[in-house]
Amino acid sequence: MRTIHCFFLLLLVCAACNKPETPQGGEPHVPFQTTYDVGDYFKNDTLEGVVFYTYGAHNGLMVSLEETKLQWCNSQHIVCETGATNPYDGWNNTNIVSSNYDLYNYPAIGWSYRRNTWHLVHYEHRMIGLHQWYVPSSTELGHLLANQEAVNATLDSLGYPTLEDKTYWSSTETGTRGAAAVRLQNGQIVISDSLKDQEFYVRAIRNF
Repeated sequence: MRTIHCFFLLLLVCAACNKPETPQGGEPHVPFQTTYDVGDYFKNDTLEGVVFYTYGAHNGLMVSLEETKLQWCNSQHIVCETGATNPYDGWNNTNIVSSNYDLYNYPAIGWSYRRNTWHLVHYEHRMIGLHQWYVPSSTELGHLLANQEAVNATLDSLGYPTLEDKTYWSSTETGTRGAAAVRLQNGQIVISDSLKDQEFYVRAIRNF
């Protein structure tokens, strides 16, 4: 009989050990996660941007508050094909250029790259991590401009330049002399094969 009592006591101790920790009189604690919608201002420590695309409640893409106007590449390198031809993945395109070429000759991608932390920019193999700034692909840029009304409202409220009536460089190379530039015209996304030594606007994007 004593053996049976000891066995049940052991079961009770094990059950108590495996019981999830709960606040007194409440449910188990669930860490708080911020949810985001298109047009929301994202701020986390020193990281800032505006959400323009979401996949799930807590993840998506955001765009930089600042922009600039630059060439995709300078005239001396316009005939150089980099291989950054992905129409969907700007992170991949940016990595190809930053890993194989001097970014001094590729001003648009160089500008986005320098937004990342010093140790990543100067790291030996120069690869940008998934959660770093990069120049959007033509498709990602299309998503941004399609949602520009919500994004512009937030940019304007914060005192930053808005997106309307501008042509933006994507990171998607289209051939020896061209890359995809994207604009919103009459409510439609227009993607143009443009000479890489022209100056268009540039915004950086990143995952969150």
